[in-house]
Amino acid sequence: MSIMIRSNFQDVYDNLLPAIDTVYFQSKELDETDAPWQKLFSMKKSTKQFENLTGFSGFGLFGQVGEAEDVPLMGITQLHDKKFTHTKFAAAWQVSEEMEDDDQYELVATLARAFARSYRFTKEVNFANVLNNGFTTELAADGVAAFGSRTLFNGTVVNNSTAADYGVSAAQTMYNHFDTLIDDQGIRAKLRPAYIAANPAMKWIIGEVNRSKYHPAAVTTSGSNNQNAINVLAEYDLDEVYWAELTDTDAWYVFAKPSAVNGFGLRGYDRQKFTVSTDFYTRNLTMVSVGRGRWSRGVYDWRQGYGSTGT
Repeated sequence: MSIMIRSNFQDVYDNLLPAIDTVYFQSKELDETDAPWQKLFSMKKSTKQFENLTGFSGFGLFGQVGEAEDVPLMGITQLHDKKFTHTKFAAAWQVSEEMEDDDQYELVATLARAFARSYRFTKEVNFANVLNNGFTTELAADGVAAFGSRTLFNGTVVNNSTAADYGVSAAQTMYNHFDTLIDDQGIRAKLRPAYIAANPAMKWIIGEVNRSKYHPAAVTTSGSNNQNAINVLAEYDLDEVYWAELTDTDAWYVFAKPSAVNGFGLRGYDRQKFTVSTDFYTRNLTMVSVGRGRWSRGVYDWRQGYGSTGT
């Protein structure tokens, strides 16, 4: 039995395999520049198997001190730890030598682009599930659901979730929540809503509520506005992020910018970007392409977000 070596398939190695790699890395499907999570998550690079985050309570109020009296030292308390363990996502596809030869690379190149699109979609779904499961199984560092009720270190009970459909009243409640938000020592957090994320089916009601010149509830059925009431929400700059992978078409989520919480809110780590290995398998004369990537994502500080399941 003769041994099959690469030189027997020189046309494949000289032409097809480099061409497939070129198709991958020129593919627009791999461009994450405009990905929704790039706005909402603080994305970091990692060179380790996992990353740990640790939080602290911050300082309390200053006290009055008399003349020549010693100034008391303030203390902080270490709060919660959260471990982000990177997960590997991988898949492969293969085509026969005959398909490669007869197709002149057109179908094969199409498959390569579809493969890259599948990888990107996998990452979209994985990141979106932080919000999809945010009322149940996706936990913040304090062990409570990302959107839910919790008791702070100073004993204050705070709830960053609701079950209201998006409208003027619900939006006002959301803004009031951010305006009164405090840290674990009771100090005002001063976080400003920057993004509202929802399924694209919500764009009509969100656009009407946020951008109408007049109060939506004051407009009569004929379209006139007899009360002449302005819509104060239109004065706020809330960037609308529509994400098809958010599965609940009634749910909506509002977030401050990741930098407002020093990146300690929604957090993501890229351990390995999309990597592909394409080779020719001589035993059954097929081309095999393997793609993989590693990342982690989750929630540390719940304060960055406010969510509603809708009714």
